[in-house]
Amino acid sequence: MATNTAALEPDAHLLRGYAEIGGASLILGTSGALLQISTMPASLLLLCRMGLAGLVLGPFFLLTGGLAEVRRSRRFWRLVLIGVVVAFELLFYFASIRLANVALGIALEYMAPIYIALAAPWVLHTRRERSDMVAVAVAAVGMVLIVAPSLTLGGAHNLAPGVACGVAAGLFYAIALMLMKGVGDAIRGTTFTLFFCVCTTLLVAPLAAWQTVAGHYRPTWTDLGIVAIMGLVYTALCFSLFTDGLRFVRVEHAGILGYLEPVTAPLWALLLVGERPALTTWLGGALIIAAGIFAIALGRAETEVPV
Repeated sequence: MATNTAALEPDAHLLRGYAEIGGASLILGTSGALLQISTMPASLLLLCRMGLAGLVLGPFFLLTGGLAEVRRSRRFWRLVLIGVVVAFELLFYFASIRLANVALGIALEYMAPIYIALAAPWVLHTRRERSDMVAVAVAAVGMVLIVAPSLTLGGAHNLAPGVACGVAAGLFYAIALMLMKGVGDAIRGTTFTLFFCVCTTLLVAPLAAWQTVAGHYRPTWTDLGIVAIMGLVYTALCFSLFTDGLRFVRVEHAGILGYLEPVTAPLWALLLVGERPALTTWLGGALIIAAGIFAIALGRAETEVPV
């Protein structure tokens, strides 16, 4: 019986990783629509969101041995670097959605799995799996179907900078995932997220102050509610789940499962802000879901399972 239990343990951890990443991505699918509802300057919204999440995660970090965890890992400066990369990724992501539209901004950010599939074997020294490349190719076709009609939804004067910001967000997202995977299993998801929050808050604060004063912004109850949802649910909860799940699965699979966010984003955009997805958007979503199922069915757990 002991042998059978040990044999099942990697599969259990693999399923846990898929569940954490998939669940977080499904919840995050609503984030783009809330960004369009909010009238708060993008930098201020990002500052308040990450600041609130940091206030929640900070005491948890201190009370659960977070300082000793970081000290043992000897990865402090790597964590700082990851926090800076995530800060730029979020800032470009927010800007892309504001300049273009929800579907286009999220779709361009989620070109990251393609970058990861191409770069991971060299950066992380992982073995290239044929099933990963097939899944990424199918997901890429689905993403093209989602992006194509979105190109006509945004204003022409904002479309080019919106696309540029979306591409930059995707590149930073891919870099962040590979940096996190390179840390290994010594760091919990909540610790990663706390570093995201601290670095983003410090970097964005000057820009947020300038945009708030220059735009004569006054907070509304709707904006405060959106800040609470983004800080507590999207950041403190979902970011922690996603980064924790990354310890158990291949980074290529994490990127593919993350496609659940752009797949559900058009539906939420329709329900919350009235953006009506085209038929090609639904077809693209179906292909992306098929790619995710394919990757999971043929996926392998990490060789070493974290405790």
